[in-house]
Amino acid sequence: METVRVGVLLLDSIDVEQRSIAGNYDSLFSTILKKPGVDLAFYDGRADELPDHHECNGWIIPGSRQSVYDNLPWIAPMKAWTAEALNLRTPLAGVCFGHQLIGNVLGTPVSKSNFGWNIGAINYEVKSQPRGLCEVPERFRIIASHQDQLEAIPDGATLFASSERCPVAGYTIDDNVLCVQAHPEFVPGLASSLYQARVARIGEDHVQAALGTLNQRLDRHLVANWMLATIWRASQTRIGVLT
Repeated sequence: METVRVGVLLLDSIDVEQRSIAGNYDSLFSTILKKPGVDLAFYDGRADELPDHHECNGWIIPGSRQSVYDNLPWIAPMKAWTAEALNLRTPLAGVCFGHQLIGNVLGTPVSKSNFGWNIGAINYEVKSQPRGLCEVPERFRIIASHQDQLEAIPDGATLFASSERCPVAGYTIDDNVLCVQAHPEFVPGLASSLYQARVARIGEDHVQAALGTLNQRLDRHLVANWMLATIWRASQTRIGVLT
């Protein structure tokens, strides 16, 4: 069986206080992405020199506590790398910050939501069938943790998923890009600890409401498979487990 090599550009670290729950981001993504036929490679996306686009069959750009509009030294190079990847039709999957970054590179503004923090296990309505994937359900549920979000559907993209508080919760571009605002890599214990550590920023009532959603069934592995399948099919690599 041929192997697909998936690069994950790490853009943040889980705080030490929460890291004992499920590990750092490399462990979180390994849990949902590692399977036969998938070779994961982790890179520091904040490094001075980003990897060559051809080092992997496709790439995942995950979350960060930073905003895409922050003036940090690594964000402009990350945007330039992403723009080149899009021009090359490199298979990409974006998560939270990555979802916003790809959209922003395509010209869509990112700003803090009028609803404030969007946290908890969120139900997302599927608005369109992603090209090249097996049929997906009408709704899926994964954990969210964000204030920033895209103000509109990126140019050339198709709206994939939406929720009441996050209208552009997922989008696709042709058959080689799939992005979601929420976090398929997050587990309830980690989300619970993160929310409670940020009560002063988020608000007690909002945190308590979000905590009450975390006992629901999550579709995190399903969403991860969509990302892998997008990368696999777009790179024309055969992985028998992704059907």
